[in-house]
Amino acid sequence: MFLSIAAPRTRVLLGALTVPLSLALFGCSGSISIGGPDYDALEKDITAELDKAYAPMSRKVDSVKCPRLADDPKKGETFVCTAVLDGNDVRVDVKVEDDEGSVTFTTRDIAFDLAATANSLTTDVAAQVGFPVTVDCGQGLKIVEVGSVFTCTALDEQGESGTIEVTARNEGGSDWRLVE
Repeated sequence: MFLSIAAPRTRVLLGALTVPLSLALFGCSGSISIGGPDYDALEKDITAELDKAYAPMSRKVDSVKCPRLADDPKKGETFVCTAVLDGNDVRVDVKVEDDEGSVTFTTRDIAFDLAATANSLTTDVAAQVGFPVTVDCGQGLKIVEVGSVFTCTALDEQGESGTIEVTARNEGGSDWRLVE
């Protein structure tokens, strides 16, 4: 909980405020035709799509590896490829859409640029509570499974702190809330 004792009025950051967060984080989805079990082409296409998604973060995928299935993939089958981004695994769910090898894919994990996340939260939280705060989420890149939560710390001008939970959502969205 945030409490500013030195101010003429007590400022309290209330818990359980859930607010959409707009910041530099990315999930990705796409649809391609690999024309049968051409896994090299699939890996290249996933890499290209993820590179586009991560460009605003000035990041590129290091590699993508997909499992080689024993048989030609059939309509409705799914498998998971792994992309590596700055040494972190990003899981990519692949679904075969037809017997000609058309697939759709969606990232199972969202990449957060922690410095950009903190900057955005600083603005959003201050606007929500009505007084200046500084948010620290750490440094570097954080990979979070869709639906999972990570925390950041917010500080007011008197040094009182509060915890912010950030929940990763599909298509690169997220929510944040102040917790006690």
